[in-house]
Amino acid sequence: MKNSQVKICGITTITDANFAISFGADYLGFIFYPKSKRYISYDNCKEIIDAIKDKIKTVAVTVDPSDNDISEINKLGVDYIQLHGSETVKRVTEIKTSCTSPIIKAFGINTSDDLEQTTNYRDLSEFFLFDYKPSSTEMPGGNAKQFDWSIIDKSQVNKQFFLSGGLTLDNIENAVNTGITNFFDVSSGVESNPGVKDTEKLKKFINLIKQ
Repeated sequence: MKNSQVKICGITTITDANFAISFGADYLGFIFYPKSKRYISYDNCKEIIDAIKDKIKTVAVTVDPSDNDISEINKLGVDYIQLHGSETVKRVTEIKTSCTSPIIKAFGINTSDDLEQTTNYRDLSEFFLFDYKPSSTEMPGGNAKQFDWSIIDKSQVNKQFFLSGGLTLDNIENAVNTGITNFFDVSSGVESNPGVKDTEKLKKFINLIKQ
């Protein structure tokens, strides 16, 4: 789709970062959630960002970040901070005040009620991100599961958003063809192992969005 943008999340190496850039990705996501299989330390991330900072937009992906986390992220010089936890409006307001990067607020979507809650965050975020809504025993993100895209009502959202959750080579064309958004986020769908991107999958995925 014309003007479509793709975010490759869960980058852990400079090699994968460079491949994503060379194939035409628009955003790279770095996960600072220690329980994630795609976790990267601030120091290792800084090395990658310093090498690529003028080539692509970068996103610090967090889950209910502490004040110390925000301080560390400010040092990285990322373009965006993604809040992928259960951050309240009050907490997002605090983060917006203290963080030097604009906010991408993520939401798990299972019903139209989940979509309604997003309106309270509209003025606090640069983008929304809609993902599969995990159960209490699942990870906050990266579960490789798709949700029902028909729940999304663009007129109700009234905000640019990334579509995430179980996107793969098998369903990305359908996702693009829905026309609900021009922004797409993938992690596990282009991996050979958690945290390791598959070069061919990565290239094909981006091409299917950009064609």
